[in-house]
Amino acid sequence: MFGAHPMFRIGGAAGYQIPYSLRFRRSNNAAMTRTAGTPTNAKIATWSFWHKRGALGPEWVWGESTGGASTFFSFDNGAPDTIRILVRGASLTSTPVFRDPSAWHHFVVAVDTTQATAADRIKVYANNQAVTMSGTITLNADITFNESGKSIKISNGAGWFATSADYIDGYLAEFNFIDGQALTPSSFGYTAGSVWVPKQYAGTYGNNGFYLKFNDATTTTTIGYDSSGNANNWTTSGISVTSGVTFDQMLDTPTTNFSTMNPIASHTSVGTFAAANMQWSYGAGAYYPIIVGSAAINSKSYWEVTVTSVGGAAYIGIILASQQVKGTEGTNNTLSSAGCWSYDNLGKKNNNNAPGSGTAYGSTYTTGDVIGVTYDPSTTTLTFYKNNVSQGSAYTNVTSGDVYAFVSGISGADFAVNFGQRPFSYTPPTGFKALSTANITSTAVSTSGTFTGNAAADGPFVWTNGNPATLTINGNGVTFGTDADKTAGGFKLRTSSASYNASGSNTWTATAGKRLVQSRKPNNAQANP
Repeated sequence: MFGAHPMFRIGGAAGYQIPYSLRFRRSNNAAMTRTAGTPTNAKIATWSFWHKRGALGPEWVWGESTGGASTFFSFDNGAPDTIRILVRGASLTSTPVFRDPSAWHHFVVAVDTTQATAADRIKVYANNQAVTMSGTITLNADITFNESGKSIKISNGAGWFATSADYIDGYLAEFNFIDGQALTPSSFGYTAGSVWVPKQYAGTYGNNGFYLKFNDATTTTTIGYDSSGNANNWTTSGISVTSGVTFDQMLDTPTTNFSTMNPIASHTSVGTFAAANMQWSYGAGAYYPIIVGSAAINSKSYWEVTVTSVGGAAYIGIILASQQVKGTEGTNNTLSSAGCWSYDNLGKKNNNNAPGSGTAYGSTYTTGDVIGVTYDPSTTTLTFYKNNVSQGSAYTNVTSGDVYAFVSGISGADFAVNFGQRPFSYTPPTGFKALSTANITSTAVSTSGTFTGNAAADGPFVWTNGNPATLTINGNGVTFGTDADKTAGGFKLRTSSASYNASGSNTWTATAGKRLVQSRKPNNAQANP
């Protein structure tokens, strides 16, 4: 069966492990559908699912979409990255925003429209925390998602959201639907230390209930099988179980979180992220944007980059955290810095030199080639492989400090990056492992430092190996969700105000929140505020 890579299959804390997720690629209109049967109770139901966001902005997650009486869960475009839930035409919107693409959220939606008190008719939770929602549901309204004969969907919002631009571009795991019961998060998870972790649901499902584990990638049919015992199976479209860059059964799960490319820490003003942040492409242009991974590399790590199009030029390597700030549009100052080490398609290695002026190193590469990368932080040694052939140590004196995988290119460059969440094309060299929370060393959350600001609302991302509980920048208290967002690995500036994101050096202090990895338990994605 595809996806069962023995080296990287199980990680995270001891206890219940989720081995697989399913990737939904918006570019391929990935979706799942089925027709609901006769419900146990059309007024009472619970959804529990884990979701790792890829593309931020509008996103239909699940629902029934025949018209104004629909029921669905989405991230809305009216109030970007807030949750919007519709139940029989009654609309509710969350106060918090959800803009963390680096880790997993657990969402529980419990509906009981028979409750006399309006506030009791729907309860929404993210990582066991109650989510404040505006709006109310009509007393005794039927839930159209659970009505006999209704076409229910995961990802495809056609009929409500009109275009494929609102499909999921991210990951789902451990999806339970309970027909006839309004449950709390304790049925699906528990707190281990300070981290919300999953447990297997042990209750009943009701007539229309289902449990999607995405564990059988034999065919595109079996990947949608229901494991509740009800045989409420789903039909997939736009999902691939063929090995290679399109393979959609992932080892990236709530119990073993893998690095992806990080749209909130990269040069996002140019190029396009796709395939749940595992692919990046650049159209026309001569600027070399830096597209970085979502996790710092602090252990012996291996990853692969498939060059889906070499374009005008391609660069693959690692970069210091201090060099992640966007350069000026139309310049190449970041790629040319001393804190950036790479291997380009001309066979040159590059550090502290302008694009195209590197040192002779290895073979040239082109479209279709797979470039493997190893980095050993204990020796600061960086090595590249072309189609499993070592090109030799490129650098053995990389400056110590937090470094990230990156890709860059111009004029049509296109890359598919694999940190181990799908089977590697080649066996990693001895001692090197996938870049996931199963292999990242657990270290303390940083509580102070400096960063270079850009005076833009799309500000820099600052890695802290966790998230801050409270944050002060330049002596000014930060309001999360307005001035900056928490993420599983740090914080992201969201304001152009000189108080927080002045052009040049800024100083920050924080009280430590949750670490990215605590005794091999991956941190949860963060809601703001």
